[in-house]
Amino acid sequence: MKNILLLSLFTGVTFSAIAQDESSVQSSNAEAIDAIVSSLYEEDKPDCYHFTDEVPPEEFIGFPECDITPSSISGAVEVGAFFNTGDNDYAIGIVKSDLNHEVGKMRTNWKMEFFGRKSESEDEDGEKRYETTDQKWGSSLQSNYTLEEGGKNYLFGYGSYKTDRFNGFDYQASTAAGWGRRWYESDTAFFDAEVGPGFKVDEIAETDDHNNETEKAIIIRAAATYERSFFDTMQFKQVLSAEYTPKSGENSKYRSESSITTKLIESLALKFAFSVDHNTEVEDDISNTRTETSLTLVYSI
Repeated sequence: MKNILLLSLFTGVTFSAIAQDESSVQSSNAEAIDAIVSSLYEEDKPDCYHFTDEVPPEEFIGFPECDITPSSISGAVEVGAFFNTGDNDYAIGIVKSDLNHEVGKMRTNWKMEFFGRKSESEDEDGEKRYETTDQKWGSSLQSNYTLEEGGKNYLFGYGSYKTDRFNGFDYQASTAAGWGRRWYESDTAFFDAEVGPGFKVDEIAETDDHNNETEKAIIIRAAATYERSFFDTMQFKQVLSAEYTPKSGENSKYRSESSITTKLIESLALKFAFSVDHNTEVEDDISNTRTETSLTLVYSI
């Protein structure tokens, strides 16, 4: 009996030693594999760390804090064209863009537009030819900086440039800065209004009576935007702006644009717009007020 117990004890010790040897071998193999993988695929170490109220891990204590300021880009591009053939052939083309960039408390809006029309006419020999009867393009840039987190008050900086071959000006440029406020906001609508001083330059086109003339003036710029959504597929927008010159005899400029946009599919919509431009001081043969009605296809970004 004693011999049997000694044999059992010896056998158990032997198997335990073998198992420990196998475990040790497996551990060594695993460490070797990990070392090989690490050498082939070195993990990129982060350059910064996003700190929270908790104490960061020891390996991140000396790292700078990551910049996690949210940033987004949105906007739309509009395209429209119209062709007419018959007794009076003409073609009209419209291209517009309206882009927004938001980062932190800063919101920047950039707009561009182009409008052109070519009409058929007859020269002295009776031959038909196409000539440009209307052409304009312009661009504007505005940045708003919110004064408080989630607040309604903001500071703005604005600049614009516009050239129109048939409104009596070679170009009109203006810049302004001031204060604005979101006066009303709901889930479906908002209303913004702003005001501030600025400066403008009007380059008056050359005519038979006088050469080019440049007029510079101090202005007070005021603008308002109202936007409302209906049924998740329709949007109404009204934009009003004024560049008022306090000095008598200088040209003041006013603009109104009303639009209704109807969504066709997820990123495609149809837009109907009506705009009015008014200049107080123009040449006698130029109309003070010009209107434009357009129907364009809008692609949302």
